[in-house]
Amino acid sequence: EPRLFSFNNPHGACPNCDGLGVKMSVDPELVVPDPSKSIDDGAIEPWSGGFAPFYLQAMEAVADYYGFKTTTPWSKLKQEYRDYILYGSGDDVIKTTYSSKSGSDWKSNKPFEGVIPNLERRLRETESNSQQEKLSEYQTSVPCEVCHGARLKPEALAVKIDMMDISKVAEFSIENAHLWFSG
Repeated sequence: EPRLFSFNNPHGACPNCDGLGVKMSVDPELVVPDPSKSIDDGAIEPWSGGFAPFYLQAMEAVADYYGFKTTTPWSKLKQEYRDYILYGSGDDVIKTTYSSKSGSDWKSNKPFEGVIPNLERRLRETESNSQQEKLSEYQTSVPCEVCHGARLKPEALAVKIDMMDISKVAEFSIENAHLWFSG
């Protein structure tokens, strides 16, 4: 049906990006805008605000577990350490003790979520417009990982004429489209 080949129609639009061809994603370069700073100095921009002590304690526990220092400039940390902070510890359980200003402590014994998954989760879950606006400052537009910017469902992209799907043909200039269709 013709509607399968339209990204403006739910029957044709890529279900992952809703036919936009792009998705908003948290950008590590926006999360760490100044790599010369250390974690202790506020390198992780979204975690340097009001809840900074809580987040700093969590990142210190990650650093202790993997054997690096939070005083090391971000740019000098090994990529694997940066990845633990940004994307989490996976299945590795990180023991963390959180201390409040009032002197009370509580312990956590679970994998570290990571800055980027934390921001993405908070963006999905919040109903606060101001919170969404603040968190979206760390996002950038990236091509959809399913349709790679083509905007259509895989079923539509599987239909080919002369080895080309409709999204490739739609990218042609008018002159090239005329030549291709004439052929």
